[in-house]
Amino acid sequence: MQLAGRVALVTGAGGGIGRATARLFADRGARVIATDIDEAGLTETADGYGDAMVACPADATSADDAARAVALAGERFGALHLLVNNVGGSRPGKTVTDFALDEWDFWIRLNLTSTFLMCRAAIPAIAAAGGGAIVNVASGAGVTGMGRNPAYVAAKGGVISLTRSLAIDHAAQGIRANAIAPGPILTPLMKRNRSEPEIAFMSKLSLAGRLGKPEEIASTAAFLCSDDGAYVNGELINVGGGRGGPI
Repeated sequence: MQLAGRVALVTGAGGGIGRATARLFADRGARVIATDIDEAGLTETADGYGDAMVACPADATSADDAARAVALAGERFGALHLLVNNVGGSRPGKTVTDFALDEWDFWIRLNLTSTFLMCRAAIPAIAAAGGGAIVNVASGAGVTGMGRNPAYVAAKGGVISLTRSLAIDHAAQGIRANAIAPGPILTPLMKRNRSEPEIAFMSKLSLAGRLGKPEEIASTAAFLCSDDGAYVNGELINVGGGRGGPI
């Protein structure tokens, strides 16, 4: 019951790391507002959790939806203490010179602006509750880079820098902000973006000899949101199984 008494808002909860995070937080005692644009996936995430988890179909790239999700936390659970930003995605295969401006804007909005919008909506509520924690799921690609995926790399690097700014600006309100940089994690997105030989190759590069599990990112987020992580602020936690260089 590491998170008992806390109310959490988890974005991207329709599958992958977001689903694992929403479920683990509920398992550890939090009451959870789970959001995603994937309504069917979101319903599946919340199935079996009863009143401990509320599915809230919402688009994290929409300022109105972000505000609505935060308001729902107050309406259903009376407060908001924790925010985990997990929305993101990419489609590798292009360099900067291949991007149309609207395509670039789409990926930046999905991977970076969504985090800004959710933080902007949630921080006043978290402060009003007496403080809490924000965890932004970035990517190892935002640290090391990645071939032919510049918008994603730039956006996730931006998430890391934004997190450090949040920690500085809102520490006085009792709000901690940290980022997680997952390495290769076997999620539905990974399966869509990479072939089986590529996944096997990435597994061999890891010192763990395998790809990571969504639950391993979720448990790191739970630590950062709990009293166990109370002295961790403005940090980037790499969870990549130990590997060298970009993939």
